[in-house]
Amino acid sequence: MGATFNPNIPLGVNPGEPNDQGWFDYQTGFSTYNCDGLLLCVDNHEERGEGSDDLKEAIAADSAITSAYIEEAKSNAKIFLYEDLKKDSVTYSNNSALMQFLNDNANTTFGKLNNVKQMIKEAFALDSSNAFLLKEKDSLITVYLNNVNELDSIAAADSTVDLTARETELITINDLQQERASILIQATNLQKLDNAKSINDAIIPNTIPEGNLKIINEIKIRFVKYGIDSINLFYTTALNIAEQCPFSGGVAVYMARNFVALFNDSIDYDDTNNCLQQGYYRLALTDSNVVNAFDIILIPNPADETTKVLLNKKYEGVCKVMILDSYSKNVYKHEFDCNKQQLSISTKKFSQGVYYVRITVNDITKNLKLIIAR
Repeated sequence: MGATFNPNIPLGVNPGEPNDQGWFDYQTGFSTYNCDGLLLCVDNHEERGEGSDDLKEAIAADSAITSAYIEEAKSNAKIFLYEDLKKDSVTYSNNSALMQFLNDNANTTFGKLNNVKQMIKEAFALDSSNAFLLKEKDSLITVYLNNVNELDSIAAADSTVDLTARETELITINDLQQERASILIQATNLQKLDNAKSINDAIIPNTIPEGNLKIINEIKIRFVKYGIDSINLFYTTALNIAEQCPFSGGVAVYMARNFVALFNDSIDYDDTNNCLQQGYYRLALTDSNVVNAFDIILIPNPADETTKVLLNKKYEGVCKVMILDSYSKNVYKHEFDCNKQQLSISTKKFSQGVYYVRITVNDITKNLKLIIAR
């Protein structure tokens, strides 16, 4: 360190003979690269991919790492750090600063939230027989849901189609879901769930991520204990969390999206715009890179022999399109210049049914549904 080295290709004395002289050209007059004050410069555990010990110690010490490190980001960092230490305290047992953080926060808001999370997980521990039954019910539900999707796609093209079979499929799905819920209730440690609820109810959140986690814990407990019908009244609340920027709302945002998807799986969350408006992408993105919810459409949809991917404005770079069938099998893959703003796709060989189209623009992916009906 303290100098710049420019690699030179050495010239061997004889063909094929290595020459260990002149590999580096020593240059003077440059400044030494200094890591002082940079938290990720050293001790970065690449195999863990979770940041350096210096970074973790800074989080534990509540240091203001950057001027943009707002309270929600700090809260998320502490929540993740506490969970990481709780899972693997042995690895960090020699780090007094991190162990002090773990011990000091056992009874803080995020410490209690983590405790509730673990209690819910333990209450829902299935034995092998119940796990097999649950998997069997899930597989059957998937089969009948696919049947309903296919019937819907056919009905979209032909309004005279008899939907009696569809109603029968839905009744069967409902019966299977009730059987599934019954298995969960029988296998669940209700006392542990009640204890988790008592702790969760007493928690007073200090930040947005903590408040979101408390709500998600409540939804989880009700869902596990009483089934899907019991969380209908939480739909609006879960949707409000699901629509937040994940960098602000925390991991609970993704959990909320899972619950919302139980009732409506067609919502497209525009994280790019949400986070941009809150300042999380100040320098990383410009307006030309932002893909809005309605910037990409499929026409016609439902389709017969062909459909088009249309971009409502120009983007730089390569657009990638992938189409999956209802069994998640890749049936189409193509790339095109985003500046062309459209791509025509032949669907002649596609069977009737519902397909899922993934369109990636500037590393941002949009998911659309495509119906093939003839």
